[in-house]
Amino acid sequence: MNSIEKIPAPSLSVELEDKSPGDFKEIRQGVAERLFKDPSYTAFDAMAEMSSAAEEYINKLSNQYPNLKLWVGGSLGRREMLPNSDIDLFVIYDDEDYEESDIRVDGVDKFEVGHISKRRLRELLNYSLVDANRFIDGRMVGHVPAPDIESMILEANTPDHQLANNISEYFFYRYFDFPNKTTPMGPNLKYSTGSSRDTIFFNMISRMSTGNFPAIRGDSPELPEVMADAEERYGLRAPFKATDLLFTVKNVAISVYDKSGDMRNRYVSPTSLGAIYEFAKDKFQAWGIEDSRQFIETYSAARQELEYAVDTMLTRVLSEHPAANCFEQVLKAAPEDLPGLCIEFINSESDYPHSVAAFSTWYASAGRVYGASMEKIADELMKQPLDRSWGALMAVACCPYTPDSTLSELADWLYEHEKGAYLTKLITRNTNASPETRSKAVRYYKDKEIII
Repeated sequence: MNSIEKIPAPSLSVELEDKSPGDFKEIRQGVAERLFKDPSYTAFDAMAEMSSAAEEYINKLSNQYPNLKLWVGGSLGRREMLPNSDIDLFVIYDDEDYEESDIRVDGVDKFEVGHISKRRLRELLNYSLVDANRFIDGRMVGHVPAPDIESMILEANTPDHQLANNISEYFFYRYFDFPNKTTPMGPNLKYSTGSSRDTIFFNMISRMSTGNFPAIRGDSPELPEVMADAEERYGLRAPFKATDLLFTVKNVAISVYDKSGDMRNRYVSPTSLGAIYEFAKDKFQAWGIEDSRQFIETYSAARQELEYAVDTMLTRVLSEHPAANCFEQVLKAAPEDLPGLCIEFINSESDYPHSVAAFSTWYASAGRVYGASMEKIADELMKQPLDRSWGALMAVACCPYTPDSTLSELADWLYEHEKGAYLTKLITRNTNASPETRSKAVRYYKDKEIII
């Protein structure tokens, strides 16, 4: 039997100790120590403590750059940072002709900084999904207020935009990214079905209902609140304990890898899970997980519980949505009718054109239509503005049945029209793209990407 029920339930309101800032790296190490050893200290506690410390550190650092408008995305943007999380920091400039700042953050595993003008950010928010999520997931840090950026995020995230975002991210992770990151060493601990990466859908779906984006919400971690919201709104059992275990395991895995240098510890296998169990054995045993065999069973059950909760939640969202009839038509269509139905929805006058186009194309691309059909769908999508075609074009760029000639044409079209670079990046990863198409797409991507 697994021991998920013995994991302590998290508190949804964490009280932080009032202490002096100290050295950020030391605080990070202290949080990791508690997360890996203290059975009463949950991943949600660690999120609150790490996010508070990181924000305080960046605010102090920004004293050296008093005029910079700083925006933090990713886990820190959601206040879900953990000891082994990266920091994604953006400098937003009011003018187009800007000189890039030399700001950087030390004391973390990985730090990335992006530079973007306000005009280009507006284009990203209006005409892309994944590129824009870096900012949608974020908030202002430092000392320069950013009400203009907050307003841009709220205005761009229309109901249609948000649903298309959820649909595209879900299909992408479930059917393309997660399987592609499964290796002979096993699935990637971070990017695989049922992993901690799945929890982002609680955040995204809650924002659709509440409009409560990280830029304007409170100071506590977003995840436990949106999971509680899903429990109340959809009548499902929020997987708090499973999520606590999964986030703890992911962070232990990174530390085990850092200590051992063995790449296998970043992937799910009996060997890696055995090493993770040994590293944090005292905590896991205090949770009632007596040995590595039981740990593997408990970890597997946690993954399944999280995956089931996300699938259930998204199914409810789609089945209760005003466009549910369109989604149902797609699900019931015969394979030979799908391409025509996709093209019909791409050109429809629906109140949710982006969402309907995204759902139909993603569903078709997941092994239900092949080369010539994907070419026709792509041709139709390239006639549409990106604010209603981005999600569907993401499916075309990912689909392993999209002909190389179509991928090449799409790369050229995106170079002219794409506001970010993520769709072009997906072409570079498509196994059906020729070396020439991939090489071209790589050049285009490097030319337009915000963070390299």
